[in-house]
Amino acid sequence: MKTKSIILLLIFAAAILVIQAGRQEGKRGSKQVAEGQEAPLFKLAAPDGKVIPAEDYRGRAVIVNFWASWCASCVAEMPSFQKFYENNKSNASLAFITVLYRDSYDDALKFMKENKFDLPVFLDEKSANARAFGLTGVPETFFIDKHGILFKKILGPIEWESTDIDELVKELLSKG
Repeated sequence: MKTKSIILLLIFAAAILVIQAGRQEGKRGSKQVAEGQEAPLFKLAAPDGKVIPAEDYRGRAVIVNFWASWCASCVAEMPSFQKFYENNKSNASLAFITVLYRDSYDDALKFMKENKFDLPVFLDEKSANARAFGLTGVPETFFIDKHGILFKKILGPIEWESTDIDELVKELLSKG
């Protein structure tokens, strides 16, 4: 029993080190985007190779969620995010973007299929978008208003089926 406890403790410690290393990497050489400032002009890579620029989303509020299939917090957050997406995807004023961070599309697609999730998944080749947003780890979510201004940034997992998130999105959608 002691061996199992020690192994679990070592795994937990290693996970914390990996998370902290990722957060420190996000702080080095990247500008932290602040709420109220213009969001980065990201370019998303669709799995088919098509590049989608941020300008394609102007005039709509955008929720950008960075995640990875290897991230336990991301995996735990995804069912709630999927339900939120299902309840709001018909709203033409709101766009949803999930961006893989240091993950393979095949692994993410397998995860999505196994769980019957249909959120749009984009690639972040060479972590260019993560650097542009000043990502400090995953999951991390950015709420951008229809004028391209960062309205809210949330570090860590979100309970998407909460009244706080409903109110946040209502406020986001009401922005000029």
